[in-house]
Amino acid sequence: MINDRFRLWRGMAALCSLLLLLAGCLPEDPIGNEPLDTFELTLTDLADAPTYIDLNAGTEVAEGDGWDVRADGWNLFLNGGESGTGKAGGIDMELLDLELQFEEMNKRNQLVWFLFFDSYACALSDWWWYALDGTHTLFSDYHVYVVQRGDRHFAVQIFDYYRVIDGLATAGYPEFRWAELPTDGTDPVISPPVELDATAGGLSADADDPSNRWTYFSFDAGELDLSDAQALQSPAWDLGFKRFNIKSNSGPSGPGGVLTVDPDRERGETAEDVLGYTPDSQLAWFEERVAAYDPNAPNPLVEDAVQPVLRRWLRGLPGSATEPLSLWEGRWFLATDRTGAEVAKVRVTDFAGNDPAGPESVTVEWAILP
Repeated sequence: MINDRFRLWRGMAALCSLLLLLAGCLPEDPIGNEPLDTFELTLTDLADAPTYIDLNAGTEVAEGDGWDVRADGWNLFLNGGESGTGKAGGIDMELLDLELQFEEMNKRNQLVWFLFFDSYACALSDWWWYALDGTHTLFSDYHVYVVQRGDRHFAVQIFDYYRVIDGLATAGYPEFRWAELPTDGTDPVISPPVELDATAGGLSADADDPSNRWTYFSFDAGELDLSDAQALQSPAWDLGFKRFNIKSNSGPSGPGGVLTVDPDRERGETAEDVLGYTPDSQLAWFEERVAAYDPNAPNPLVEDAVQPVLRRWLRGLPGSATEPLSLWEGRWFLATDRTGAEVAKVRVTDFAGNDPAGPESVTVEWAILP
């Protein structure tokens, strides 16, 4: 059961923390609130062309001059992962410490953290909540996502990410159920649970390691034996899995035209709700949402795209009358520069505009942490 796996994972995380402490790897230097040089830039006309930022210089730069953050439309990309050739990565501070405010974070050793990188992604990529129990554990939100391929629609609910191997919970094994949404009035058939090996060589695998590849899944054929190069040209797969990342066969990921949407994005679950969810308790939700889905409703289905780490600074949907835009107050991030050496705290403080192609302006504030 999923709860047994999480108990094992919590024990392992506690052991790792103890070993780090004994080894002297956790921060030991004093921390405090020392003044920092804070940079602020207001970027304009982002619907027309991207703008590039050098975090250390505190200025806009040309693309060829070396950049750390690229503002492009409504997105803030980092120069690393799938967004650039550098080593820039980051993390949403909500995943680490809800109480620590932007103004209070003035040294990089105030907490232990690790990097996420911009990656190919679709609506299903936000399936997880992180560290709700104080450990590095991912918990499913149990949303019922919809995947569209041509005139066919499929519902997907992810409910696990860990496999018990030699008595330990090992990450990188997504498990989910799915059902095709019929259009002829018949009852949908829910699949048995599907578990995939999406470990992709582990977090330490080199980018060019042959094992560091996506795992590809088809609703018609199950798991497919495709290399990443083959998948870029193949319409046969629907979803790709790589550790906790999920992508769809569309946009930059492939020619399949597979679109995705999260009809449950406004479900409003709390951390306490998510901690209590189990595959059995959420089966009824899956069945209810499958029965209620209307393919003719104005669902904002999206192509696959590169998903930035610095993405949740905004609420709502650009150009939408039903989900108007607003600044996500209090949201901020840690990000490294393109070398991976310098760490900055970053937030968006203001924006203007509602054009789906991009804002009229975005104001970004950041400071390099000593």
